[in-house]
Amino acid sequence: MTVIKAEALVQSEIFTDKLDRLDLLVGIVSNKLTQNVQIPLVKSHEGLGLTYPNMTAAIAFCDSSQNPELREAFLGAPCPVPRIYQATEPGYPRKVYSLFNLMRLAQRLKPKVIIALDGDLNSVKRTWIERLTKPILSGNADYTSPFYHSLKYDTPVSNIFGYPLFRTLFGRRLRQPFYTDRAFSLELNDCFLKNENWPLDLPYASTEMTLAIVAIINKARICQSFLATPRLSWQNRALDLTTGRAFRQVAKSIFFLVETFQDVWLNCKRSKPTTITGTELSPPVIAPRPIASPEIFRAEINDLVERYGDLWHATFNGRKDWIYKKITDDSADSLNITAEDWAIVLFRSLLAYRRLDPAVKDDFLKALTAVFYGRLLTWLQSGYGLSVPQMESLTEEECAIFESKRALLIEGWTSQS
Repeated sequence: MTVIKAEALVQSEIFTDKLDRLDLLVGIVSNKLTQNVQIPLVKSHEGLGLTYPNMTAAIAFCDSSQNPELREAFLGAPCPVPRIYQATEPGYPRKVYSLFNLMRLAQRLKPKVIIALDGDLNSVKRTWIERLTKPILSGNADYTSPFYHSLKYDTPVSNIFGYPLFRTLFGRRLRQPFYTDRAFSLELNDCFLKNENWPLDLPYASTEMTLAIVAIINKARICQSFLATPRLSWQNRALDLTTGRAFRQVAKSIFFLVETFQDVWLNCKRSKPTTITGTELSPPVIAPRPIASPEIFRAEINDLVERYGDLWHATFNGRKDWIYKKITDDSADSLNITAEDWAIVLFRSLLAYRRLDPAVKDDFLKALTAVFYGRLLTWLQSGYGLSVPQMESLTEEECAIFESKRALLIEGWTSQS
């Protein structure tokens, strides 16, 4: 567990206007990958002017990119809304520091609602401001999480791993708890700042999930709001072997959070539905996601089994594990790693991971990626011919299977403690 030293975070701060009172604070948060801040800046001030012309608002750019061109682009752009630029100290390149700077800024300025937007997004819309803030301003929520409208194969890591596992463990059906875009009340902001369990050294998604978990712990009123499909400026849209890297990043984050917040999920009985606000959006008008051939995934499965199979088998009692037998015996076209298979593998992996030597944990996640690819191929095959709503129904059915197997993890976890 790591505590952020707040006094070490902000290197410099520039206000374009004097701010005495604030209703809304939009924070554009960046990291070292951020390339363009113009789109979220323009859409933010358009959204504020369109929806809340009589409210006082400011837009902050909490910048961990160490890129002076982004600072000049933010401060020099035509914008009728007061702006605040914050540069994070060198050596703090992750988005968690930008987000924490935003929360500390909100603590000083005391807005009614804080909106966080990803500085890497080139798909942000001006309507997002209203969609994220309205539930909180109307007094119906304390925390708004995004519900992105995506094509059916757009978010495989979320659909077959992140969402089912987060929902099963932490008891809230939050469809996309892994993205930056969200809004929260000033009261909940104070709860976030009191949390000491910030996973500073972990990759993508850990900070965002921590926010959701802290909101759950503090019994915040949580809702979701329909947003357009997120498109990151640097993102590769192809569904190929890079998906395995994304899986490992999210897995490393969730596995850490499971251990850090074990008192939360061990006492969770079942998942609760979460209200979705706003009008459902039309399907995005974009080309379908390119998908690599099954043979490419099959070759990578075999390679991962060859390189990390000994570690996998040693972790599970030194004999050839049933799931590895299943993914290596079947051809790419006939692979069938069911949701039940996958849930059992993940719960066993969570139990094993906490006992592993830290030096081999990354290799273990690579070994687990072989099974993930097997599950991914099964998921792609099961979605053939289905519409987006039908795929969403299938996801809900598979989540129910995860929840039905939850006792396996709880029994194993408590016996290890």
